[in-house]
Amino acid sequence: MMAASVLVFSALAAVCQGFFMEPNHESTFAIFIQQHGRTYEKGSEEYSKRLKFFSQRVEKARRHNALHDRLWTAGIGPMSDSSEEELQQAKGWFGAASFVRGGRGSSGNLRAGSFLQMGPAPPEEFLNWTSLTTFKEAPNQGACGSCWAVSTALVLGAHAEIYGSSQATFSSQELVSCVPNRRHCGGSGGCDGATAELAMAYTLANGLKTDAVNSAFTKGSCDSSSSSSFLQAEGGDNLQDAGVRTASPGNAGPSFNMLGWEKLPENEYQPLLRAVAEHGPVVISVAADGWDSYSSGIFDSCSPDAVIDHAVSLIGYGGKGASTKYWLIMNSWGSSFGENGKIRLLRKDSEQDYCGTDRQPEVGTGCDGGPSEVKVCGMCGILYDNVVPLFGKKK
Repeated sequence: MMAASVLVFSALAAVCQGFFMEPNHESTFAIFIQQHGRTYEKGSEEYSKRLKFFSQRVEKARRHNALHDRLWTAGIGPMSDSSEEELQQAKGWFGAASFVRGGRGSSGNLRAGSFLQMGPAPPEEFLNWTSLTTFKEAPNQGACGSCWAVSTALVLGAHAEIYGSSQATFSSQELVSCVPNRRHCGGSGGCDGATAELAMAYTLANGLKTDAVNSAFTKGSCDSSSSSSFLQAEGGDNLQDAGVRTASPGNAGPSFNMLGWEKLPENEYQPLLRAVAEHGPVVISVAADGWDSYSSGIFDSCSPDAVIDHAVSLIGYGGKGASTKYWLIMNSWGSSFGENGKIRLLRKDSEQDYCGTDRQPEVGTGCDGGPSEVKVCGMCGILYDNVVPLFGKKK
């Protein structure tokens, strides 16, 4: 079985490097079908449609790999036979929460952001949390647009492990089924998108069941009695404001050592670096256009003007001396994506100056009544909207 898997991988890698010159890519598509367990019947309309998508992506990868100055290698990934609509669904969305100002509700007490405080600079060269059990297996959100829930549950699990919580894992499915989204922030809720801010606020207030992060995701019905009470208060706090939300009396988060969560300041480099270095993994928002072609290396193909449309887990960073610096990210598209489920994203010394405009915030970052455009900074807009849970004392 191992030898067969290696053979399949090698063949798919070779075609994108340009070694195979089959015009319609049918034999390569057959290998892809085998690797990913597809059930398309050759000669059917579905088979022809999927072969067309696949061939387009192979050609796109081949053109990219012909560039002599590239930092990353394109390949055939788990979504190479997907339509553009399906790719958008896979990104799901996560993004900024309410733009509407209001009084503070059950999502906690807001105070100044802890990562704005000055202190010894974190290490710039290399740090990651890949040794955590939480990251041994890459999650797979499947066809459900639940990246906001998967990434939140994964990061919560990482912090629980780091800080010795009594709870080891957190249910993405409960978030998908139970987190209300009346303002349509990042989507209409569940598999159609919501936000990490809403997920963190829900968890702090109500707790979250234990579950595997890579379970099957469906819209489902909520069997938690806490959803209705959260819905009453949802929107009372402007979750878009940067700062720390701490637990209120009666909140369930402290029962497993979650004392609050923080929305990092928008488009600032040091707070994000400090958060992942000093506290642990962070739920981040990114523009994931082109990620479906990523195989390995350091991805640098996002323009400054980027549409934020995906939630992922920032689990470290690297780059030493003159070598190219990068952010290390765990995606939610399974272990066959990228570098065993992960992607390295270009990290610049002038990260805060690599800025552009997201002119389609309604695609991912906007809520009802939000602005028509927002400023985003960093490669793929990585500095724009980031959230970190705050747990109690370390082991």
